[in-house]
Amino acid sequence: MSNQGKAATLDQAQHKTMLEYLSSSRHSKRNTAIYLLTYRAGLRIGTVAGLRLDDVIDSSGKLNQVVNLHSSIVKGGKNYAAYINHPELQKAIEDYVAIRPNRKGVDALFVSQKGFGFTPNGLSHLMLKVYGSAGFDSASSHSGRRSFATNVLRSGVDIVALKTLMNHSNIATTAEYVSHNDEYLKKVVLGA
Repeated sequence: MSNQGKAATLDQAQHKTMLEYLSSSRHSKRNTAIYLLTYRAGLRIGTVAGLRLDDVIDSSGKLNQVVNLHSSIVKGGKNYAAYINHPELQKAIEDYVAIRPNRKGVDALFVSQKGFGFTPNGLSHLMLKVYGSAGFDSASSHSGRRSFATNVLRSGVDIVALKTLMNHSNIATTAEYVSHNDEYLKKVVLGA
């Protein structure tokens, strides 16, 4: 994990370690879906906390591939689309929805042990605890989002598209999310 005063990012091996930890931990399906919404879709944890069941499941019961995020749950207060079509993320959401507690009057996608939707702060604390328990002490609830940005840019996608995916107003903000380590920079130089 690279950490330059910001939330750490997870590389592919660390991502695999995180998934292995989550698969054997308490509330594994719920916490895996939460983690992957940040890691595979780049969502902020506050946005994840604000998601409703009907945001991700359409009226026929099918999982959406694109979620229109309401301005009330996103930073900056402007609607935008989140792409939740990564196969790993789709499976995690399907697995969680299949066992999600059906609480009358609770429309939040993620339901706590007490049967209520999470607050952004509560979900942030939960993910901080999960990362710590998995052995990633320098990670925080923002690590998945930073990892998403780094992985998308390294895959060859231009920074303008990444800016749109991240819902940033300024491309300089997007650039701050991307993390590079020595091994990656050596490969870049070799390929030049």
